[in-house]
Amino acid sequence: MKPAVRTALIGSAALSACVVIGVAAFPWSMLRGEAERRLSDHYGRPVKLAALERVNSFSLSPRLRIRGLSVPQASWAGSGSTIAIRQAEFDLSLPALLIGSTRLRNVRVEGLRLDFVRSADGRESWKRTRTKTSSGSGGPMIEGLRITDGRLIYRDAKRDRTLNAALAVGPGGLKLDGNGTVLGAPVRMTASGPAVTGTAAWPFQADIAGQALTMRAKGQMDRPLDLRHMALTVTARAANLSYVDAIIEAGLPRTQPVQLSAKARRDGTDWTVSDLNGSIGRSHIAGGATIRKRDGRSIIEGDVHSRQFDFDDLSDAHGRAIAAAKRAKAGPRVIPDTAIDLRKVARTDGRLTLRADRLLWPGPSPFRSLTGTLDLQHSLLRIDDLKLGLSHGAMTGSIRVDQRRGRPVMRLALDLDDGRLIDFAPNTQVDGRLDGRMRLTGTGRTIRAAIARSDGHVSLVARDGALPARTAALLGQDLLKGLTLDKAKQASLRCAVVRLDVRRGMGTANPILIDTTRARTDITGRVNLNGERMMLVMRGTAKQDSALKLHGPITIAGTLKQPEIALPEGGPVKTILKSIGRAMDGKKEPVAADAACAILARRAMAVG
Repeated sequence: MKPAVRTALIGSAALSACVVIGVAAFPWSMLRGEAERRLSDHYGRPVKLAALERVNSFSLSPRLRIRGLSVPQASWAGSGSTIAIRQAEFDLSLPALLIGSTRLRNVRVEGLRLDFVRSADGRESWKRTRTKTSSGSGGPMIEGLRITDGRLIYRDAKRDRTLNAALAVGPGGLKLDGNGTVLGAPVRMTASGPAVTGTAAWPFQADIAGQALTMRAKGQMDRPLDLRHMALTVTARAANLSYVDAIIEAGLPRTQPVQLSAKARRDGTDWTVSDLNGSIGRSHIAGGATIRKRDGRSIIEGDVHSRQFDFDDLSDAHGRAIAAAKRAKAGPRVIPDTAIDLRKVARTDGRLTLRADRLLWPGPSPFRSLTGTLDLQHSLLRIDDLKLGLSHGAMTGSIRVDQRRGRPVMRLALDLDDGRLIDFAPNTQVDGRLDGRMRLTGTGRTIRAAIARSDGHVSLVARDGALPARTAALLGQDLLKGLTLDKAKQASLRCAVVRLDVRRGMGTANPILIDTTRARTDITGRVNLNGERMMLVMRGTAKQDSALKLHGPITIAGTLKQPEIALPEGGPVKTILKSIGRAMDGKKEPVAADAACAILARRAMAVG
C-alpha cells in the first residue's frame, strides 16, 4: 500500500474515532437552551426545562436526566401546564438517532402531570401548532417505561367528557384509574396492560363503568402504547346511543337504550369495524364499516342489516317529548317532520347499504321492510335504489337532498306499484289495486317543510276493487239508498283517480274522481301541503234513479288526517223537501255514465 493511502486511512480512522469519542462523551447540558427552543417551536408556547444532564460519563447510549419540564397550556385553555414532568431519566440510542429513529430505553418518569383540554370548537391543547398528517406511530420507540406519581386530567368541551385519573407504569404493567363524566353522567374509567418494553404486540384493556354508560375495549396494540395501530373488541351498554358517540365520535343520534358489540382495527387515521351486533330499543343492528380520514374529511363505507327496526328507537324520551309537543301544536299530520339538514355531516362522505327485514310501528302500517343505499358526497345525499316492501306490492324510487348551495333541496321520485287500498285505509272497507307516483322538489330543513314549498305532482289510482253499496250510494249523494241498502251488499270500485298538480306547495285537483257501479263522484279544489289543509268541493251523481238525492255540493275542509265534511246549505231537511217537490213535479234526477277509467288513470300517472 502506498504511504499516502496508508496515511489517509489512518487519518480517517483517527478522525472517526475522535468523532465517536466526542459523541460518546458529549456534554448534553449544553443543549438545554436548544431543547427549550425546539420544544417551544414545536408546541408554539414557551416551554421551560430546568435542567438537562448527562448521568453517565462515556457511552454511545448516554443516560440523560431532565428536571422541571413544563409545557404551558394554550392561551385559550386557561392557566397551568399541558405537560409537566418533575424528573425523567432515559437511555438515548445515538446509532438509532443517526439513522432517523428515536429509541429510548429504561425510561423512568417521576411526577408526571398531563392536563389535556379540548375546546368546543375542537382545538386540542396537547397538539403542536403545525401538524402533518402521518400514518406512522406518532412517537419514539420506548423499551422499558416506569412512571410513578402520574396523573392524567382531561377536559373536553366538544364532547362533554372529563377524566381525572392516577397513572402508574412499572414492571407489573400499566394502571390507569380515575373518575370522570360523559355527557354529565358520572363514570369510573380504568385501563391496564403489561410492562411497557420491547417492540412486540402489547395487549390492553380499558373500561368505562357508570349508570348511563358501560364500555369495555379489549385488544392489542402493534407495540406498546401505539394508539395508532391496534385491534380490539368493544362491548357497550348505554341508556342512549349518544353516550357511546361521546366516546367514538361518529355523529350518532340520541336513541333508546343500546347494547352493542363489535370488532375494530385502527391503522393511523383509518378504522375498520366488523361483526357489529346488538340492539337499540327493540331494533336489531348488525353490520360493519370502514372509516377513513382524508384531507380533513371523514369517508364512511359499510352496510347495516336489521332483522327488525323501529324508527321510533332513533329518539330518546326527550326527543319523543319534543315530537309529541310538535304534534300537539300542529295537530296530526301525514307528512313526516324528519330532518334532512346535512350541516352536521358537511365534512363527511361515504356509502352505506341498509336493509331492514321487518319494520316495527306503534300501530297498523302497510310498510313492512326497507332496503336502500345512502350515498353522501360533499353535502349531496342520494338514495337511488330505495325499496319499501308493503303488505301488498312495494314503493320504490329515489330521494335526493342537495345542500351544496346552502339550504337543503329535496327531490322525491317515488312509485307505488301493486299495492292495496285497504292496507292504507283499513277502517273504510274499501279495497282495490293501488298504484301511485310522486314527483316533488322543494326546499326546507325537514321533509315536511320541503314538501310545503314543493313543485311537482302526486298521483294515486285505485282500480278493480269493491266497497260497501251504502258507501257507494252516498258518494252519489243518493241519501235514501245510502241509508236503506243492506249493510252486507257490495258495489264495485271501477276506479278512483287522484292527481294533484303542485306549485309552491299548493296542490290543485286535476282530476279527483271516484267511479263505482252505483255512482260517479267528482271533486274539485286544492290541497295546501303547507299544513295539509283541504279546500275541496264534492259533487256526486248516481248511476240509477235516485228517489231522495242530496242536492248541492258537499265541501271537504280540515286536514288530510282529520277531514271536515259539510253538507249542502240547509242540510237533509231541505233536501227531503226539495226532493219531494221535484217528485211531485214529475222531474227525474240525472244519472251518471261510467268514467273512462283507463284514459283518466293513464293521464294521472303520467310523469312528464
